Amino acid sequence: MRKRIHSTLALGAASLVAGAMLVGCSTGSGGDGGAASGEPLTLVTWGGTTEEGYKAAWADPFTEATGIPTEMVNPVDYGKLSAQIEADQVVWDWVDLEGWFTVQHSDWWAATNTPELTIDADDLITLPGAAESDADWALPSGSYSFVISYRTDAVDTAPSTWEEFFDTEQFPGKRGVYNWPYGMLEVALLADGVPFEELYPLDIDRALAKLDTVRDDLVFWNSGAELQQMMSSGEVDYSFAWNNRIAALAEEGQPVAIDWGENLQDGGYMVTAKNNPQLDETLELFASAITTETQTKMAEATGYSPILRSSFEALPAEDQPWYNVHPDNMDQAVGSINLQWWAENFDTAVEKWNSWAGQ
Repeated sequence: MRKRIHSTLALGAASLVAGAMLVGCSTGSGGDGGAASGEPLTLVTWGGTTEEGYKAAWADPFTEATGIPTEMVNPVDYGKLSAQIEADQVVWDWVDLEGWFTVQHSDWWAATNTPELTIDADDLITLPGAAESDADWALPSGSYSFVISYRTDAVDTAPSTWEEFFDTEQFPGKRGVYNWPYGMLEVALLADGVPFEELYPLDIDRALAKLDTVRDDLVFWNSGAELQQMMSSGEVDYSFAWNNRIAALAEEGQPVAIDWGENLQDGGYMVTAKNNPQLDETLELFASAITTETQTKMAEATGYSPILRSSFEALPAEDQPWYNVHPDNMDQAVGSINLQWWAENFDTAVEKWNSWAGQ
């Protein structure tokens, strides 16, 4: 999901989702966490099974090594975080933010261009097609791709481009799509013949018009869990998907696969507020996240790609093809999402999407 060389911000490489870093030594769904320095570091996540992996791979080892406790809170709430920062009452030390939001509020974040948080440029994985601009706070935290997924027991040949994904005559069947504009607008425009180099600024109306051409064959999913349910139940034959969610199904033995053609890569950043009263402890936590060993363990636990080549190479060889930073998968990538455009146009895109989806 993310990329950086010391203090370089890749505006074209977002996550999570996702991606995203999260930790916790104790659980605290919905709580506010601690505010005073010396209390547990409060880390806010989207919830779900990914939390368990990060807890084991990152949080618990950090606490064992430093004695600094952590607590996990969910869900992420951008409004609550914004209010804390603006009121100078920060109680959330780290939040699993999407990349566009970090860019949109770039003046809020503490600098991470310190010797302890500097990544060897030769070891850093650079996402394809990522526009770069300098920023002193942009510490990467993994990556993923939007991909074409399909059920191997339902189709003989899978689409290998977004144009083919939208071709319901050549590839009949229901398609799962994310009920959200992020990434969906890009692939709709690619399907309509717009080259990646000309995608931005996104023509939102044109993208929605392209989606209208196949609307009768679309099934909307709103979460990773819904995506996985659709694919495992056979409700859809194909789906726009996060690669790690499909990899998890395949590991369970489900008849699913990925075509990496024109995969759209995305990433994000680990950030903390400048006015965080536990800033030093939080940066120490961040430093523990960017070691080769920790990056490998977190990738194994979540399916998100590590930021370091050394970490990727340490993954089991049979698992590496499921990660978006595998060389073959990066070669097939169409590019990476432009975070700057989304930072500037997020509200407009969401408003237009919701109006269209609600019709």
